[in-house]
Amino acid sequence: MKDKVNGLVAVVTGGASGIGEATVRKFAAEGWQTIIADVNQERGEAIATELCAEGASVIFRQLDVANQQEVESFSEEVYAKFGAVDALINSGGVLQNAVRITNMPLEDFDRIININLRGTLLMGKIFGARMVADQSGSIINLCSLTTYQAHPQPAYAMSKSALKTLTEVMASEFGPQGVRVNAVAPGYTLTPAMKQRIESGERDPASVIAKSALRRFVEPSEIADAIYFLCSPMAKAITGIVLPIDCGWLASSVYAAAAAQPA
Repeated sequence: MKDKVNGLVAVVTGGASGIGEATVRKFAAEGWQTIIADVNQERGEAIATELCAEGASVIFRQLDVANQQEVESFSEEVYAKFGAVDALINSGGVLQNAVRITNMPLEDFDRIININLRGTLLMGKIFGARMVADQSGSIINLCSLTTYQAHPQPAYAMSKSALKTLTEVMASEFGPQGVRVNAVAPGYTLTPAMKQRIESGERDPASVIAKSALRRFVEPSEIADAIYFLCSPMAKAITGIVLPIDCGWLASSVYAAAAAQPA
């Protein structure tokens, strides 16, 4: 294994907003050298500047995860600078509003699959090869509730369902070399993007709360806590899983839909 320059190193794609930003803040607070990789340069640089002013070690690099050349160049830079990567969190992705398959432009499908699925595959393939060579590391992919149930976001749901299989395949391939690969499946989470959709009427908060066992939304920091756990030594025997973090939405929504209900 190569000598690392500055302790534990985490790369977080999509780290300039939402769950990715919360994950950056968690790893930085725990003392990790954290690299924000995102297309949003302004926001990414602002987060890095803020956290560095608080004493953390955070840098920003602009990255389009769907661009293979950019991912390859980014990985070369990271490994040249830090020597190794201990955790890769693939939270970079895009959402989709409700649409029928018959009305969905194929351009939208191609864009979402290219970023959510192919982008995660690219990052896992390129960084995973380095981790396998070092015989160490942890990779976290971002699935969702649509990994388990049909939702009216066809391209998004297909991308997140495929990520479950990708996680299991990567875990099986990388495991013999000591690299763990897991995923989290966030429920309805109060990210800026979710808040914007609620405000615009594209999401019904009352419906989400009513179908969640804990009767609330998930907070981004709660997803970050679970991601950090899966990357930590406490989870050293865990690989190939998808962990739902949904305030009980999956269980409760099915329970509430049952034909028979207790009096």
